Amino acid sequence: MKLCLGTVQFGLDYGINNVRGKVPEEEIPRILKFAGDSGIDMLDTAAAYGDSESVLGKAMAETGKNFRIITKYPANTEIRPLRRIDTSLESLKTERVYGYLFHNYSIFSERRDYIDDFVKVKESGKSEKTGFSLYYPYEAEYIMKNNIPCDIVQIPYNIFDQRFACLLPELKKHGIEIHVRSVFLQGLFFIAPEKLDDCFDSVKGKLTEINRLAEEYSINTAALCLAFACYNSDISHIVIGVDSLDDLRSNVDSCNLIKTVNIPCDVFERFAVDDENIILPFNWRK
Repeated sequence: MKLCLGTVQFGLDYGINNVRGKVPEEEIPRILKFAGDSGIDMLDTAAAYGDSESVLGKAMAETGKNFRIITKYPANTEIRPLRRIDTSLESLKTERVYGYLFHNYSIFSERRDYIDDFVKVKESGKSEKTGFSLYYPYEAEYIMKNNIPCDIVQIPYNIFDQRFACLLPELKKHGIEIHVRSVFLQGLFFIAPEKLDDCFDSVKGKLTEINRLAEEYSINTAALCLAFACYNSDISHIVIGVDSLDDLRSNVDSCNLIKTVNIPCDVFERFAVDDENIILPFNWRK
């Protein structure tokens, strides 16, 4: 299964459509068990996600499930990556992770020498792969053009945000594993257009069209959003966050629902949005 379980809600109150807040700690082992039983074998976390790493470490020990884990090196720390990963490994109660990423490209751009630490992290066996969490296409272009050591990129990708689409084949040719996040755009696709702030006026019509398209194919909006990423063979994993066990069940059902339909990929092209005030949630009006 392409799904990777994102865990930001395990450590933080996160998401425009999240009315529940942080996931109760006692529910997390049940979420992990269901994830494993459903074929999800990868978890995405980060040192910056509150206490997500330590909560995960405890929950995984309770469930006995084995997952490949991706975590990220945080900004605003003076501890170099080669040392900081030990803190993450201790919190996660593991000796190694599948992936260790720069949480954002600006960390690398400000401290280029940190890439040497990432190489050593991989050589030490503490992480099988290393890479970057990115926000802008020019960042991926720089990595490829300059042959920066990189095994994984995690990028935003959804029906609105199609900025990286033309780079996906090139990234794959470079041997870079592509993980996409924000397929639901923090839940924006699930909010009735009339309930959105006026700063989203420019896309309310598109949101209505997306809902109609889902109805046309007799699937829900979540399945349509997942289909957009699932149909792309260049994409390795789709990171989704959940705020409850029921939410995860629903997303797994939606992912399975995709197998029953065949939506032409070019159908999605008309929904692309260039406005970064819409497609980048950190630009949203608080």
